[in-house]
Amino acid sequence: MSILILKGVEPMNDLPANIISQPSSSLPGHEETTILSTRPALPTKVAVIDLGSNSAHLMVVQIWEDFTHTTIHEERAQIRLGLPVFGQGAIDSTTQLRGMAAIRKFLVSCQNHEVETILTVATSALREAENSRDVIERIKNEIGLEVNIISGREEGRLTSMAAIHSLGLLKGTAMVIDVGGGSTEFAFIEDSVPKNLISLQLGPVRILQQTSLKDPPEQEELKHLYQVIRKALVPVLRGKFPKPDWTAGTSGTALVLGELCGTRDRAATSLETRIILKASLRNLLERLAEMNLEKRREWLGPFSERADTLIPGGMIFLCAMEELGLETLVTGAKALRAGIILDFLEREFHADALRRSNCLFHATANEGLFEETLDVRSQNILQLARRYGYEVKHCNKTLDLAEQIFEELRPRHWLGDEDRFYVESAALLHDIGYHINTTRHHHHSEYLVLNSDMEGFHQMEIRLLALLVRFHSHELPGPHHSEYAALPDRMRRRIDILAGILRVADALDFTHQSLVKTVKVQAGPNKLVFHVQALEPIDLEIQEALAKGNLLSQAMGMPIEYQVEIIDGAD
Repeated sequence: MSILILKGVEPMNDLPANIISQPSSSLPGHEETTILSTRPALPTKVAVIDLGSNSAHLMVVQIWEDFTHTTIHEERAQIRLGLPVFGQGAIDSTTQLRGMAAIRKFLVSCQNHEVETILTVATSALREAENSRDVIERIKNEIGLEVNIISGREEGRLTSMAAIHSLGLLKGTAMVIDVGGGSTEFAFIEDSVPKNLISLQLGPVRILQQTSLKDPPEQEELKHLYQVIRKALVPVLRGKFPKPDWTAGTSGTALVLGELCGTRDRAATSLETRIILKASLRNLLERLAEMNLEKRREWLGPFSERADTLIPGGMIFLCAMEELGLETLVTGAKALRAGIILDFLEREFHADALRRSNCLFHATANEGLFEETLDVRSQNILQLARRYGYEVKHCNKTLDLAEQIFEELRPRHWLGDEDRFYVESAALLHDIGYHINTTRHHHHSEYLVLNSDMEGFHQMEIRLLALLVRFHSHELPGPHHSEYAALPDRMRRRIDILAGILRVADALDFTHQSLVKTVKVQAGPNKLVFHVQALEPIDLEIQEALAKGNLLSQAMGMPIEYQVEIIDGAD
C-alpha cells in the first residue's frame, strides 16, 4: 500500500506540513512522489482516504507503540464517482469538482487531527474511467496527493483481512462479501488465509446506470433486476465454494441493511454486529420496493442517501446468500479502510524489506518453501513466474547476479531494500513473455505483469515491475514509451538504474549455463569496473553485457568496463 508523500508538487496552501513525510533513500536532487517513505515513529496518526464509486471516506487512526490502533475520526462524502463512469465511461468535470471539494475537506480534518501520513486509494470507478490518469494528475497537481488505484482482487484481500480480524474469525472458514458501488468482491478464507478472491463488475451504482426502474419499481422490473444480478453471480459462485462456517457482509450497504433488518450480536472481539436472516432481508427489500424514492428517503432517515442504491445492493447480498446456501449474514465487520491500516502496519513495522528480499532469493531454489515462509507479495511473484513457465535455472541465476550488482552499487545508487526486492522480482518475471511468443517477448512480459492480479502490490509497484521486465532486453526507455514518459523524473531514473542492473545480470547469463559466479564492482573516478569470476570463458556473455550495459552506464553517469577471471569450479 502506497504511503503518500508530498514531494515535487505544489500542495494546497493549508496542507499541514506534518503530513509531508521525509524522502526515502533516492538519487539526490530529484524529489518527486515516492512509493515508500521513511518508517514513521510511534505513536503516530495515519489517515486513509478511500475514493469509492459511491462515496469518499476518511478514516483517521492513532497507532500506538504496541502496534495497536484506535479510530479517532471518520467522515463520508457522497460524490458518486461511478455514475458518469458506468454511464458514459469518464468522470465529468462536475463530479471531479465534487470529489476535489471532498478531498480538500478531508485534508482540513487531517490537519485538525495532526495526521502525519495519508494513504489514498481508489477503487472501481477510477479503475475503469477513461480519464482516470487525468483525474489522478489533477488531484496530485492541485492538492498534492498521490492516488493509488487498487485492483479488485487486492480490494477483496484487504477487505477480507480487516473483516476476519475485526470479527476474530482466525480459525475455520469464512466468506467475506463486499458490495461496493461499482464492484463486488468475494473472499473465501481458511484459517485467516485468503484461498480464493473474486472481483465482479457488479455494484448498485453501476446497476442504476445500466438498468432503468420506474418510481416505484414495477414487479417485472424487479424480476429483471434480480435476473441481471443472478446471471452475474451464478457462474462464479455455484459449486465453487464449500459452505463456510461464517459469512460476513461488508460495505456501507451491508451496514445499513444490518441496521434495518438485523438483530444485535457481538463478535468474539466484542465488536458489535448485526445478524441478518435471509428471510428478513427478502422482506425488507419487498417493503422498500413498495415505496417511491421520496417515501423511501423519508423512511430511511439517516440512511436516506442510499435510498436509490439500497434495493440493488440488497439484491446482490440476497442472491449471493441463495446461491451459496446461506441462511444468515453477519454485518458490522471492518472493511477496506481498516485493511489498508493493517497492511500499512505489516509493511512498515512487521515486514522487513531486506528479509523479504532474502527469502525470495532463497525460495527460488526450493519449490515448496515459499508457501509457508514468504509474505503475500513474494508468493505472488513466484506464483506468477511458475504460472507462465519461467526457466528456473536462468531466472534464478539472473536474480543472483542482480542481487550482487545491486549490493555492489549500493553506495552509488542511493536505492534501498525495497528496490532490491523489485529488481529481484523482475529477474524472476523478465522472460515470462515467452509463454505468449518468442518475438518481442519483453513486450509480452510487460503485458502479463500489468494484467495479472498481484495481491499485495499497489498500482505504481505493478507499473514499475512491468517497466523493468519491458526494458530488460535491448530496447531503451524513452519518450516513445507512454507509461515511462508519464512518470516523474525521479521514478524514471529509478527505473533506469534497476532496469540497467537487470539487463547486465541477464546478459551475464546469456548462454543460460550459469557460468558467472561472482560480480564485484570497483568504482573509479571515471569508470565502473566489473570484476567477473566465471567457470570458463564467457565471451558471449561479455559481448551481450557490453551491448545491454548502456542503460546502467547512462544511469550511473560513467562507462562500464568488464574484467574476467576464470576460476576453478571448486573455489
